[in-house]
Amino acid sequence: MARIADGVGDIASDFKFAVRMLRKDPVFTLVAVLCLAFGIGANAAIFSVVDAVLLRPLPYHEPGQLVRLFETTPARDPTWLGSVSWPNYQDWSTQLPSLEGVAAYEFQGRNLMTPEGAERVSVVAATANLFQLLGTSPKLGPGFAPGDDQPGAAPVVVIGEGLWQRRFGADPGLVGRTLTLDGQPHTVVGILPTAVGFPAGARMEVFIPFVPSADRVDNRGSHFLSVLGRLRPGVPPQTLAAELKEVARRIEEAHPAQQAGRSAAAVSLAETVTGNVRPTLLLLQGAVLLVLLIACANVANLLLARTATRQQEIAVRFALGASRGHIVRQLLVESLLLSLLGALLGVLLGAWGVNTMGNLVRASFPLTGDLPLNGRVLGFLLLISVGSALTFGLTPALQATRTPLRASLAEPGAKQSPSRAHHYFRGALVVTEVALSLVLLVGAGLLLRGFVTLLGTEPGLEPRHVLTAHLPITPNQYPREEVVERLFQPILEKARTLPGVESAALISLLPIQTAWTSGDYAVEGELPAEPGKTLFAEFRTTSPDLFKSLGIPLLAGRDFTEDDGRSAEQVVIVNQALARRHFAGSEAVGRRLLIGGQPVEIIGVVGDVRQAGLDQQPLPEVHLPYNHPRSTLWYFQAVTLVLKTRTAPASVAATLRGAVRAVDSEQPLYNIMTMEEIIQQSVAGRRLSLTLLGAFALIALVLATAGLYGVISYLVSQRTQEIGIRMALGAPPGRVVRLVMDQGMKMAGLGIGVGLVAAFGLSRYMESLLYGVSGTDPLTFGVFAVLLGGVALLATWLPARRASRVDPIIAIQKR
Repeated sequence: MARIADGVGDIASDFKFAVRMLRKDPVFTLVAVLCLAFGIGANAAIFSVVDAVLLRPLPYHEPGQLVRLFETTPARDPTWLGSVSWPNYQDWSTQLPSLEGVAAYEFQGRNLMTPEGAERVSVVAATANLFQLLGTSPKLGPGFAPGDDQPGAAPVVVIGEGLWQRRFGADPGLVGRTLTLDGQPHTVVGILPTAVGFPAGARMEVFIPFVPSADRVDNRGSHFLSVLGRLRPGVPPQTLAAELKEVARRIEEAHPAQQAGRSAAAVSLAETVTGNVRPTLLLLQGAVLLVLLIACANVANLLLARTATRQQEIAVRFALGASRGHIVRQLLVESLLLSLLGALLGVLLGAWGVNTMGNLVRASFPLTGDLPLNGRVLGFLLLISVGSALTFGLTPALQATRTPLRASLAEPGAKQSPSRAHHYFRGALVVTEVALSLVLLVGAGLLLRGFVTLLGTEPGLEPRHVLTAHLPITPNQYPREEVVERLFQPILEKARTLPGVESAALISLLPIQTAWTSGDYAVEGELPAEPGKTLFAEFRTTSPDLFKSLGIPLLAGRDFTEDDGRSAEQVVIVNQALARRHFAGSEAVGRRLLIGGQPVEIIGVVGDVRQAGLDQQPLPEVHLPYNHPRSTLWYFQAVTLVLKTRTAPASVAATLRGAVRAVDSEQPLYNIMTMEEIIQQSVAGRRLSLTLLGAFALIALVLATAGLYGVISYLVSQRTQEIGIRMALGAPPGRVVRLVMDQGMKMAGLGIGVGLVAAFGLSRYMESLLYGVSGTDPLTFGVFAVLLGGVALLATWLPARRASRVDPIIAIQKR
């Protein structure tokens, strides 16, 4: 115990001494702390996101046992994971012994009636066992009961805590009362806590029991459900995978018309939530670790320069009996204190960064909670702070205690020439900084080139002066056969007369914003598709003037008219991708497709649009008239109004709301956005990644430049006498400049070479994040290598120029 107490006392004394020494050199302390603060702060901000998205377990009971079940098409696309039909879900729920239970759900929307008017709310329609399967329960109320999802059951609803607080003032008496959704009363049976919202990261507002419609009960070709299962304890995922494939095989044999070529797969719920964003977050985490390494290299160089001025102090302490271990420990305590000060400032910078980018992060990543700097994040920061102190402090401490005692005490005030190893180590630090900076610059450059290419991608439409707004379909209020005449046509007529509006139309699913709602079709006169090779296309329901409003070119034929939907023979318009697939070199207009076994005539061909986003190729597409009795419009819960305006689109929003209220005061408009905003929103995740990586690369460039400048300045100060002698003997200033710059550019050149190799090796891991550019793009590598070389040239030239202006007499007299 006495030895431990002595050790603690020694460390406390070392801390006191370290505080005094750092206070004596405030400029050094400030520069070192700022370098570390930027590195640690960047790590704090990014790791808090990594922790919230990748490391924090999903907020359910035993989340590792939860799996998503998908239908697959191994022969057509082995990577495709699709939604599930109701009959297949029912078969899975009874034929998979590896699962404790299976639940199904669908995303919907409803109009919630409030005293202030109708509000559109996001809805999860789920089988009644969903919360039981998740192992969670409402904050208030019993939640769903068995039988709530059966036909004829009284309508009930569970609402999310956010909606409960925002709309109902967190009134606990809401449970048991009635809410009106789409004109139908629902009894509130629970309040779901925000902390355990579902789906993870989405925080839906309303939960209702799912009751399949009559046309979906026996339809295995209608794939629309998401399915969740829970593995029994001790059952490996491989067992479930084998069972799923066997059940899918039996279903395929029993129902070849709908299930040919289909199988099934299970993926952990956590993977479905985070799988798409994992590469981006790991890239950003790796980038900030590189920034921290560069910061540590900078501080190590500062410490090496500082210890060179403390040789006499260290020699005196040796002479008074201090051991090398004691001095190394004391110097490491100084490094640790610097690191902790940097961590404290870094935490503040990290908290500011998290707060600043919070909304962007929530829009780009599936957060299951808030973004606090919690205990795990602070523990990580403590770990990297101690690690940083050892990284940048150990070698300077060892270097400082290697100088011979006799040389240090021989002449008070004399400068000791650093050893060759000392110079090599400082040069290696600069080479490392330059190399790591180039890796970050190339990574940011590749993202930038990909982003610019993406923004320059032709969407297939003209987004300027286009306003869009979602309008819900309420089947309880507007029956299928009446919704067009009673709701859509009156709204379109009023919208077309609004000031500043050129044209108005509607579409079931808006380009760029929504896709993957495909249906099967065939071409009349062609042989039927082989089993498992059914033709699929994106299906859209469209009103006249839609293509005009969105600026989609009509390449052949004509647009829809109001009469098309009233005729006995159905007509369609296809896009260029579908026409090219089947009618290359011939006229598509006048040909027929088979949809649902019924012939439809192609009356027009329009240009391709990118339905799933700018980074996705156009898909084959079929447009049906919105007012035909067999229109697919009925299967959608909302349509999108599209207005082409002569004035700023946002200025039309208020009058559009008024036009809708004039037709039906209980119909809300929601998601009102310009088409340009929709396109920008579709690339928001890429923009965030580019912004962050670009910021980290800029910090790295500044730190590396400062490090190179500091080393060259230090070398100039060490060679002042030599430079003075050379100039006294007639060396021109230009030769002195070249002499100094030669040293700096050798280090920079070596760093650039190492950085190019490292960036080339790591670039393949970025391929999935890039668009339209190779991970080994030579232009990007070359541009940023030249840029870094130019910055290094400037950082070397400044101290070289200063050296060339030294007075030879004064320089020779310096010791």
